[in-house]
Parts: sequence; structure tokens; C-alpha cells
Amino acid sequence: MDVMSITFTVSGLLVAVWALRLQSRSYRLQREQGIPLPGQHLDPEEASQALEEVDEDPVRAIASDAIFVEHEKKAVGYIKKQPIGVYLDLHSASCDPRKRTTLATSLAAFVRAELGEPGKRNLVATPREGNLLVGAEVAALLRCEYLMIRTVTAPRFGYPIEGSFTPGTTAIMVDDLCMEGAFLQRCVRNMRRYGINVSNCFCLFERLDGDSREALASISVQLHAKYQIDDDMLKLMREGSEPAALPGRTDLR
Repeated sequence: MDVMSITFTVSGLLVAVWALRLQSRSYRLQREQGIPLPGQHLDPEEASQALEEVDEDPVRAIASDAIFVEHEKKAVGYIKKQPIGVYLDLHSASCDPRKRTTLATSLAAFVRAELGEPGKRNLVATPREGNLLVGAEVAALLRCEYLMIRTVTAPRFGYPIEGSFTPGTTAIMVDDLCMEGAFLQRCVRNMRRYGINVSNCFCLFERLDGDSREALASISVQLHAKYQIDDDMLKLMREGSEPAALPGRTDLR
């Protein structure tokens, strides 16, 4: 290894150590000053009671352990933000391979029940900001090619689609949860712009306090939601017993 390479290596290590120390100091200051973490993890047993409409025990167990509550609503969204007080964090849950497979298997079975076996006739697409882990596994289970759709500036000269496709093919959009209509509309329009037909969007959970169903219907896309989170359930979780962060949880969002 020449002197220049050694210099760059040492410099990189020093920068990494400095960044780690800075992050640790920032976290320590937040703890010392009592700055609250974003969202409190709801007790899974309480959440499970609110999710009684979810008739698949494994899916209900995962969702019940992935609910976070804020006492004051906060704006959430990518294009048109909306204030919500309860957050279902299936992204973090999907980082566990077993949970990811459970969620993907449930969603893939839902697609088959509604459309039959898509196979090579269709593509599966997920928004870049959506649950790519679950979306990719759904595509594999359905034996479909997979696309990732960007809604913000894309690295390749603004091209919003990652993956291979032929203009004229049909894509099924899938995600773990649908809420924001403007965001989903942009995903569909980006695909249609390059000749991909889109008429169906599937999700495990639809937030009824969002506008995804109406927004998609306005551009001739049908939303299929396996489960729906209704206002009464949200109210129960927001106004129920005091939520408490569980020991050792660091995935609060």
C-alpha cells in the first residue's frame, strides 16, 4: 500500500471516529436534557385489542408490536403532510426476516385472491419511500419482476424507475400501508409516463383518515386493502392507558 492510500485510509478512520463521537454526544445531551424520543411504544396487548379485526394471528401480533403513539398529533407525509397521533411502523418490523416473510406472504396471498396468479403477466412495484423489503418479497412470491418507483429527484438524470420493464406491461403497486393520496398518485403517474399500465394498488393496511382510496380512484386505480385502520381504533389507542416505552426498544419513530 503506497503512502497516498495509507493517508486516505487513516483520514477516513479519523472522520468515522469523529462522526461517531459527535452522534454519541448528541444522543447523550438529548437524554440529559429530557428531550423525548419520537413516539412512545404502545403495549402490544393494548394494541392487539384495537386490532381485533385483523384475523391473521401472526400479522396481528406483528402489527400490535409496531404501534407508536404521540399525545399531540404530528405532520406525517411526503408531499401533502397530514397530522396523525398513531403510527404503525411496519418498516422496522420488516427488518426482522421472519416478520418480513409473514407480512409479504399475507400480502401476496391477498393479491392472488383478488387477481389470481399474476406470474410473468405483471410487474410488482413499490414506492422508494414505501416498504421495499416487503414489496420485493411479495414480487418473489408472485414470481414477478420488481420495480422501485421514486417520487423525488432520482440519481439517473431524474429517471424515476429502478428495474427492467417493457413499455405496455402492467404493474401492480404494493405497500404495507397506504395513507397519502398525492404521494401514491405521483408513483402511478411516474410509471404511466414511461408506458407502464397501472390499475391496482394493494396494501395490508389502509388508514381511513388518509385520502389514498379517493386519490387513486381519481386516476383510475383501485385500492385493495386487506385491513383498515378506522377512526375509532385510533381514538382508542390515543386516549387509552398511558403508553410506555418498553425496555431496550431503540426503534421508536
